[in-house]
Amino acid sequence: MGERMMTSGTVELVERIRKQLQRQDNPVRIAGPVAESAIVAAEEKLGCIFPPSYRNFLRTFGGITLPTHLGIVHEFIGVTAATEDDVVGRTLRAREERKLGEHLVVVGMGAQFQEWFCLDVSRENAAGENPILMFDARDNALDQQFYDDFGQMLQEVMGFVAESLDQPLD
Repeated sequence: MGERMMTSGTVELVERIRKQLQRQDNPVRIAGPVAESAIVAAEEKLGCIFPPSYRNFLRTFGGITLPTHLGIVHEFIGVTAATEDDVVGRTLRAREERKLGEHLVVVGMGAQFQEWFCLDVSRENAAGENPILMFDARDNALDQQFYDDFGQMLQEVMGFVAESLDQPLD
């Protein structure tokens, strides 16, 4: 089955990157685990059910912010008590200010200004996962599908970051 739940390998990868960047005084910010009740409340406010890989991410990390220069996605948006900058606040603001479709949920911020990576909750595969599309807020336009699901996005971006960090500096 093509289901990509967050594996222990992804968790270990995030931890390795966190340690490497901490040694370089360029820290990764990890929000910390989110309670199931907060996840359900966020789903209710957005009118959707989060896919398993995103729910697992929220329960494990809560949210991750990387230094901007390191990846195509520099912020994996989570659920926080300060809702203006979490998945609920950013999605509701994007729906109001940028006419973002009701079926899109902003779960990642791109390295480029106003690139948003969104779950398309109107499309679901057999595993309950939703594809990740990019929305370019500068053009108010939906771009192509970037990832099959949130788990793939997290794994690929973190893999790229790890490879970048492993390259010797010139």
